[in-house]
Amino acid sequence: MTQHRAEGRTALLVIDMQNSYFEFPELEEQRESVTGKINELIAAARDGDCPVLLVRTQHERDRSTWTVNMHDDGQGFAYPGTEQSQYVTGLDTEGATGLVKTRDSAFFDTDLAARLRNLGVEQLVVCGISTHTCVSQTAIDAFAHNFRVAVARDSVASEDPELSRALLAFLENEKRQEVLHQAGAVARLRG
Repeated sequence: MTQHRAEGRTALLVIDMQNSYFEFPELEEQRESVTGKINELIAAARDGDCPVLLVRTQHERDRSTWTVNMHDDGQGFAYPGTEQSQYVTGLDTEGATGLVKTRDSAFFDTDLAARLRNLGVEQLVVCGISTHTCVSQTAIDAFAHNFRVAVARDSVASEDPELSRALLAFLENEKRQEVLHQAGAVARLRG
């Protein structure tokens, strides 16, 4: 993959680090580790004067924000004010900006692209849960909005490792997005 010279401001997007997703036993096993790695990225972003956006999913009880599969299953989750919708214990949220989404992509039906452009952001480092759904869909939509993306490989987790590997390869090969190990992601954020 071709390396691209860093241009413009970089922002850190932290995706769905909330209690509801760690109800999956496969993710709960990774919670402490991935939270620690993400906190390291948040500290690096502060050091580098990079905006930090904490993106989380919330749905309304009236079903108006439910996805097709939620309607099919007759079950919603992560309602505002519930324990499910809260950030995981130990996540460093100080000084970060929150953004609520209702779909896998943080760009879908939100003002994320406008917020990033208002901050002068041209590049993103993306981390969080789950690699094969919300992280990858956000990265794909960032590509559609002409943001350069790096996924922090050590700061993502998934309950489906095989699908996660396939999506990271897709992002790297087809969308020309970097997949960085922790040291590289930290360095990118510190500038």
